[in-house]
Amino acid sequence: MYHSDTPNFTIYRSPYELSTGAYGEREVWVLVEPATDDRGRPDGAAVDADGYYWSAFYEGARIVRFAPDGQVDAVYPLPVRCSTMCAFGGDDLRTLYITTARAGRSDEELQREPLAGGLFAMRTSVPGLPEARWRASN
Repeated sequence: MYHSDTPNFTIYRSPYELSTGAYGEREVWVLVEPATDDRGRPDGAAVDADGYYWSAFYEGARIVRFAPDGQVDAVYPLPVRCSTMCAFGGDDLRTLYITTARAGRSDEELQREPLAGGLFAMRTSVPGLPEARWRASN
């Protein structure tokens, strides 16, 4: 189980047992070092069938694919600075949909990035995992 702590540039992971709902101790999995010219940080994410973690980098103008060991496997640039979430979809789960932010962005930034706030899609070579449906227990 993963958790992106966007303000702190950190992705945590915890062991999780699907059959029981039990989870273990949280650990830092990825810590992104911010730079003065790049404030990109992990936000919403999805996992593919090979166990790789695809992260939207808020204020980073990119999607980053992390290998199971936490190393960067690939970087996919975006035409807007603030991606917020990615999710696999389509019949074969090989389309990665990416949401982006428009609210809270400066007028100057919106003039440079008229597509901010748009929904983007890209084909991937590996399918994503289907998302589990949440069900409240009574």
